[in-house]
Amino acid sequence: MPSSRLSKLTRVALAASIAASGAIAATVVTTTAAHAAPASSVTGQITRSEVLARAQYWYNQNPGLIYSQGGTFPDSSGRPYRRDCSGYVSMAWHLGYSADTRAIADSETYEISRSDLRPGDVLNSYYNHVILFEKWDDAAHTTFSYYSFGSTPVKHRTGVSINATLDSHPNSEYRALRYKNIVEDTSTSPSALPAGTLVKSPNGPTVKVIINGAGVPLAGSDVAADGYDLSKIVTVDDGAFNALPGTPPTGTVVHDQGGGAARYVVINGSALPISGSDWTADGYNTRSDMGVPSSWLQGATKGTVATGIVVMDQSGNDPARYVMVNGAALHISADEWTADGYNQQTLMGVPTDWLKAAAARTLPTGTVLMDQAGTDPARYVMVNGAALHISADEWTADGYNLQALMGVPGAWLNKAAAKAPTDGTVLMDQAGNDPARYVMAGGAALPISADEWTADGYNQRPTAGAPGSWLGATVKKTVADGTLVKGQAGTDPNVYVMVNNSALPLTNAEFTGSYANQPVLGVPETWEASVVGRPLANGTVIKNVDGSDSTVYVMAGGMAVPLGYADFTGYGYDKLPLRAVPGTWEQKAAAKPAPVDGTLLQSSDSTTVWQVVGGSKKAAVPGGYNPADVVKVPTALTAKLPTISVTA
Repeated sequence: MPSSRLSKLTRVALAASIAASGAIAATVVTTTAAHAAPASSVTGQITRSEVLARAQYWYNQNPGLIYSQGGTFPDSSGRPYRRDCSGYVSMAWHLGYSADTRAIADSETYEISRSDLRPGDVLNSYYNHVILFEKWDDAAHTTFSYYSFGSTPVKHRTGVSINATLDSHPNSEYRALRYKNIVEDTSTSPSALPAGTLVKSPNGPTVKVIINGAGVPLAGSDVAADGYDLSKIVTVDDGAFNALPGTPPTGTVVHDQGGGAARYVVINGSALPISGSDWTADGYNTRSDMGVPSSWLQGATKGTVATGIVVMDQSGNDPARYVMVNGAALHISADEWTADGYNQQTLMGVPTDWLKAAAARTLPTGTVLMDQAGTDPARYVMVNGAALHISADEWTADGYNLQALMGVPGAWLNKAAAKAPTDGTVLMDQAGNDPARYVMAGGAALPISADEWTADGYNQRPTAGAPGSWLGATVKKTVADGTLVKGQAGTDPNVYVMVNNSALPLTNAEFTGSYANQPVLGVPETWEASVVGRPLANGTVIKNVDGSDSTVYVMAGGMAVPLGYADFTGYGYDKLPLRAVPGTWEQKAAAKPAPVDGTLLQSSDSTTVWQVVGGSKKAAVPGGYNPADVVKVPTALTAKLPTISVTA
């Protein structure tokens, strides 16, 4: 708070001195001995500061504390009180029961003048409502701050006119009352000082600003920029000063004391941004908004909510619960909520938009994971959005046992373990046993040749280490059907679509039409050449991707053979994947006169297996072929191929 007693020029000069010395030295104007008041007993005497501290305790339980005249909630020592306005006051006063508004007036208090209201007193409407007075907000006693629990959540209101309608009840209904067992504080705890108060100990240069009971450090750069008046510092004893929490309590709404429209909520020491829509929808506009030092806020906004913190949408629109792990919010299923013990942890409400972004965030590559419940005993490492299995041998040999192991919800882990690292991820064997480098494309790891490593720019990408056992299995996988690929070097300008581990060329019309808006992956051209030259496997069942030709075909020696419904079902092709192929390619394959030489065919009209030879067929020698290589085709194809007689 700026003061006319210390000019801006003086503050700037003092700030410069602070910056040079590395600490804040202060001119002490007010000296107050600060000692924590002893805790009260049930129905016994209680200090004003303890009343407010107890009120703050329920306020800090938002958003989990729900208004209910039929329900209870414990104080910090476990004693239950009714969850309504008078139950809230009963808890704050440490009564032995939950009084109602009439009992508060008739049995527990005596009337005072409104001008004499002090912290811990109440304004009571005999039949309707009661609010707990916190402090006067101005010297004229025209505006004040108070706590109330007339509806969900517990409220803390500031800057309210003493003559205003209070919580929807006429002002005239309220009488100022004082609890008969309340006593004045004999000393001042620094945490009970008003927000914005500057404090220091007599034996050190550090100055802190009180924010919701915490002592936030003040940097030299904050003094002039944020308008802090160093002539108004409260000196407190070393023990009380050092015991001050360094960050405001979770749920505190803050802004930059130096200016700016942005608002934040403190969650476990980090300051999370509150969007414009969340400001009112999430109810942050009903909380006290406190200015904090710019330097502290800059650091707090860069922090991440600690791993293991359980969060929810403050607005309640998203009913799900999440656990924070390395900056990402992981979904907790209903079964895991209790089975994994997440329900035993403090649940913290966070801004809606922030939560959406955190839930969409992937865990950093290299994060080592396990199933929180222990149902799955395996260990995994995150690589670009996927959880890769770590074998028992790799756990120690590759050094994963030296990293922090983080428990995550099992359902989330199962989904992450089913994924592959994002396309374009460059990988290597974590142990270094395989010196090769690979690039991910459509769920498969494609080898990068030594020449391609630098020529194609793969050496400019981050290289992630992957467990060797997982990498070996992924190298053997085929690129997913429908993946569009193109040579990374650009030597081959064509775009291809992957179908059953073959690359089929696309025309420009097909690329912009049937395959529009699909990403094209750059792949090593050595690998590309191998799949472009690979015929579509025998027995592959295909259909035109754009639907212009409704015929279903089966591949036999590079020829697309049309299938009638009887053959499609009779040969069991209806049980196989129906793969989409480019229409132009399909037309060329269907126009071929015969399968390539050596193709083995069989039709339903005969038990004979035929071998294609030069566009004709001859009976294959029994026992001289692998039955798995035989393609079942319609009789029309075998009938049109001339038969070559086999003579002895």
